[in-house]
Amino acid sequence: MLIMAAGAIGNIVEVLELGKTTEARENAAAAIFSLSMIDDFKVAIGGHAGAIVALVGLLIEGTTTGKRDAAMALSNLALYRANKANIVAGGAVQLLIELLMDDKAGITDDALGVLALLLSCPQGLEDIKKSRALVPLLIDLLRFGSAKGKENSITLLLGLSKDGGEEVTRRLLIRSLAADGSPKARRKADALLRLLNRCCSQSHNPV
Repeated sequence: MLIMAAGAIGNIVEVLELGKTTEARENAAAAIFSLSMIDDFKVAIGGHAGAIVALVGLLIEGTTTGKRDAAMALSNLALYRANKANIVAGGAVQLLIELLMDDKAGITDDALGVLALLLSCPQGLEDIKKSRALVPLLIDLLRFGSAKGKENSITLLLGLSKDGGEEVTRRLLIRSLAADGSPKARRKADALLRLLNRCCSQSHNPV
């Protein structure tokens, strides 16, 4: 079955890229999402030059279901390091941030998950840092987002603060999350607080 699926990847990607209807392309994205759960297929799918570009395109053109399938497929593919740069090069970062600002899109948690993965890619970090809208969005999501959304928001804030971001000093919100979030979210919140405290100490006590 896996051999048959591997042989079908090229055909599925072709439909994803060139399908005549949005429905056909979205069905292909759903298939890619399922296949991308398998490690070997992450490499194979990423090896098709147009696959990632087509998935990014669905973030713009797809229905809510299509956008979610595309985002989840990108999330799976981003677990393979070599795919991350291609996802960033395809323009995914700005589109994902725009989806965070669009309540009607309905894929906030999925978009956050992809951004959190792209943070570890140098090109991804650079694109994420360029957005002036992201940090205020993340702060709002810390207050009103889902448990998973809060966790990924902390991951992004940690990454930005480690890179020298100054906007991530909203400690009360982080403390609130540490009290109410999941154990994993509390650990990340505590790590962010410690990091921010060190940054503040260094700025007030320069060498």
